[in-house]
Amino acid sequence: MIAFLGVGALLLAANFFVEENVLVEKTTQITRIAAAPSPAPSIPQPVIEQPRAVIVQRRVVTSEPLMSDLDRFERAAQSRATTKTEESETEYQQSSSDLDTAARTFATQAASISGKSFQKLSSGIDDYRTHAAQVVLMADHRQAVVGEYSALFEDLSARVNDSVKSAWKIFGRVVARQSLLQLSADFDDLRRGFTTLASADDAQTPDMVLLLKTEQTIVGNLAANEAGFRRSQGDQWFVGMRDDVARLISMRESLLLLNKQVHGRIADLSEEAGQIALLVPNQVETPLAASTVKVKPAGTESRGRQAPGAASAVAPSPAVAGSVVPDTANPAPAMVETQTVTTTLPPPDHKKRVLIAWSSVAFFILFFAIAVGTVLSVVRPVRRLRDATARLAKGDNAVRVMRGGVKELDTLAVSFNAMADELAVAKAAAREYQRSLEDKVEERTRQLKELAERDPLTGLPNRRELFALLNAAIERARLKDCLVGVLFFDIDNFKYLNDSMGHAFGDRVLVSLGQRLQEVTRAFGFAARLGGDEFTVVLEDAQSIDSIELAGLDVVQAFQKPLSVDGRELIVSISVGASVFPDHEVNAEALLKAADVALFRAKALGRGQLCMFTPELLQAAAAKFSTEQGLRRAIERGEFELVFQPEVHAQTLETSLVEALIRWRTPDGQVATPGEFLAIAEESGLIMEITDWVLRSAIEAASNWHHGAWPEARVAINVSPRDLLDNRFVDRVAELLQQFRLPARCIEIELTESVLQTGTATIDALRRLRDLGVAIALDDFGTGYSSLASLEQLPLTRIKLDRSLIAGIDTNPRSAAIARAIIGMCQGLGLEITAEGVERSEQFALLVGQPAMYLQGYLLARPVARDDVLAALPKVNAHTQQLVARSQSMGPAGGRDLSTLLGMTQAG
Repeated sequence: MIAFLGVGALLLAANFFVEENVLVEKTTQITRIAAAPSPAPSIPQPVIEQPRAVIVQRRVVTSEPLMSDLDRFERAAQSRATTKTEESETEYQQSSSDLDTAARTFATQAASISGKSFQKLSSGIDDYRTHAAQVVLMADHRQAVVGEYSALFEDLSARVNDSVKSAWKIFGRVVARQSLLQLSADFDDLRRGFTTLASADDAQTPDMVLLLKTEQTIVGNLAANEAGFRRSQGDQWFVGMRDDVARLISMRESLLLLNKQVHGRIADLSEEAGQIALLVPNQVETPLAASTVKVKPAGTESRGRQAPGAASAVAPSPAVAGSVVPDTANPAPAMVETQTVTTTLPPPDHKKRVLIAWSSVAFFILFFAIAVGTVLSVVRPVRRLRDATARLAKGDNAVRVMRGGVKELDTLAVSFNAMADELAVAKAAAREYQRSLEDKVEERTRQLKELAERDPLTGLPNRRELFALLNAAIERARLKDCLVGVLFFDIDNFKYLNDSMGHAFGDRVLVSLGQRLQEVTRAFGFAARLGGDEFTVVLEDAQSIDSIELAGLDVVQAFQKPLSVDGRELIVSISVGASVFPDHEVNAEALLKAADVALFRAKALGRGQLCMFTPELLQAAAAKFSTEQGLRRAIERGEFELVFQPEVHAQTLETSLVEALIRWRTPDGQVATPGEFLAIAEESGLIMEITDWVLRSAIEAASNWHHGAWPEARVAINVSPRDLLDNRFVDRVAELLQQFRLPARCIEIELTESVLQTGTATIDALRRLRDLGVAIALDDFGTGYSSLASLEQLPLTRIKLDRSLIAGIDTNPRSAAIARAIIGMCQGLGLEITAEGVERSEQFALLVGQPAMYLQGYLLARPVARDDVLAALPKVNAHTQQLVARSQSMGPAGGRDLSTLLGMTQAG
């Protein structure tokens, strides 16, 4: 628009010049290489009247090429310092070379004309180029720091993202610590501020303040969640992240300093360029010669109409008023000629003024039309682009810009439409990806919900879902005033099935059992798996306890039919405990606990049975639990004690053997006997620790007696069959014997006949003990169901007759006959015998004098503490002598032995 107004102003000026007959002087500078003028005779020449032009010849050197190269080099250096590309590097090197060439050329030519030295200018340009090279090097160093910062940042971000992705893979969706997700989000925020950091040189700008705040957030997150990161990601991950974040912040500080230095040096370069420009003159010139040349008028048709005063306008200068003698003494070389021509325009006539006026009107009309068309060709497309951009920003992907207008705007419209097409495709792809992602999330959510509510092996409800369903059933029963039955059961001896067939086969058995369970319970309730081989059945809307009991019996009988597992017919039995809402308990957890207590009772009754809950069962379970917890504390507090009961030899009446018996002194001061707690200790697994304590204490006591006042002392120690299943038991006995320097013959291991139920491993352990020299005694003989087999299979050295066999030998001839037969059999096998439970003098009188027999009972001696054993031995010996004397004083009736009693029985 300004250009159009300028053209119009020139047109008005032309009209004004024509109308007012203004003279215009036109000066034309013609530069050419002119040869030196040939010598002319010094004869005076005639004066040329009214010359039309005067030509003055000069030699000129301009600084325009140098200034152009200087400005070009400044731009190239700034571009190279800002961005290092192949184009910027090439332009920088080329402009540096061109500036050097232009400076040398200008200095040489200017010096040859003016005779002055331009060394200061040349030195300033060399220093300027050197400073520019330093700025480029500093910018390259800054770019390297930017690369290191970017690489370290990407490595940190990748580490965090890998940790988040690994958390995704655990459950199929993003399940990670909130601190780790926040750390990932903080790194995303830091990434958005990276472009600002590449050019920033001030930490107080809003963008940099936000970036610094994000850095502090990352550092604070790492510090606040150090313990969690160390647990979940590892110490090495946390230390690496903490150190690398600190290094990242240090590199950011260095980058800010480098940016400030580079920007300052670039500003210094611009200032230095301005100072150099002040040293460069616009041009260097010197006058060489002057001559007067006749110039032909501008047109012959205007000669007769030359305006008055024209002669004065072109009057010759005094230098050319007369004869001019050129200077032939100093011929000039090639030069730049400057020619000034002044012409006078003739006054225009009226017709020409009218023609110029109409031409001006036409010009202004055309000018206005062009201006309006140009404005419309720009404004309309710009408005269309503006409106389309606004609609596109609001999400209208179908918007397109109509083409038209100037070429550049039409090209922009085409590009905008192409961009809109690409955005539409990208948004469609994003919507498709989002839909796919939502489908995956929905599927994963369904799977997680199923995992949260269903047992993955059997497909039955799990513990969590069981409680939800059971609570709902209880609420419905409250409203309907009916009963809810809970059956708690497991598979009898499932551990043996797993051990013999493998856990994979055991899992398939559980799957088949779950299917059978669903078939059975579909009519009256639902089933759930609690874990392992434990299952629960809930009977809803029951009308009576009898109906619940009948349903429980149906479940037990349903598993008397074979299960099909891998083509095999497998029969398993289950033990079931049942509880009823609201008769037994009123909430889900208590009902399950009551059913579990009933299950324990069902197993105790012989397995494969149904047992209904009673309050007495809960009390027994509570007492058992209390005893178990007390045993655990007793081990820690050292509440166990050992007492020793002597065993007297029936012939010599000497005491060389004592039995170690454990007692538990509870915190309330009461003393519990082994029968009150050893069975619970064996069930809970605490028997191993108790046996180890008994072994150490008994062997230590025997060692003290053996190396002291009782060298022939022997100690009998009771062990559980479960102890013999431990591969370390025999080694532990050998270790303790060696530690206390006690001969193996001083120790006797007592065990019950139930050891035969544990397999060959226990028998092998007993043989290893016998190889060490340790004696083996079979306790409670005569009460088990495999006594004769035990005499054959076990490496025994002693048989201890159970007190039930000894109790009636003095009153019941049959008991006496059984005892006599067992004693004779053991004597025939070369085994020592101990008669337990000798409580009356009549029993003592029948047994005393038997070979290889020991007597044990309260009649002879009660158990005493370790420190009282040595003092009790003489008393036991004296008491035994008194019993012998008393039995002899009783006469023939009282002094009869087992043989006599047996003979009387046969006679009768």
